[in-house]
Amino acid sequence: MRIDEFTADEFLTSAQLLAEVAEEAMGGKLGEELKRSYMSYRAAAKAAKAEGGDEDEVKAKVEVQAVDMLGGLLPVLLREGGELSLKLLAALDGQTLEEYKACFTMAKYAADIKAALDGIDTVKEVAAPFFH
Repeated sequence: MRIDEFTADEFLTSAQLLAEVAEEAMGGKLGEELKRSYMSYRAAAKAAKAEGGDEDEVKAKVEVQAVDMLGGLLPVLLREGGELSLKLLAALDGQTLEEYKACFTMAKYAADIKAALDGIDTVKEVAAPFFH
């Protein structure tokens, strides 16, 4: 991952590639399942909060719903997300899918996933309101 070293032109290229990945993901089965799962999660979380109880109990119920949502998405993500994950990591590296595949190793793939997850704090801060 070298996204933090991009020039303006490299960033624009990467943003275009990321947009294509997002469009493909959200327009397909993965996007449909993500939307359905998220709506189900929100309804269950709202119901847990409405049931009341102490704050820790409500928080635990909501966390269980979040884990259930992610667990339900895992099979679809594995089926539909293999190539999408390569496209995403390629875009974060400022590469096309073909360029990424040309230098692909499992060690690089694992390192790129770790790097992407390590840099997710900002994304978590932005997304946090959607999960409370």
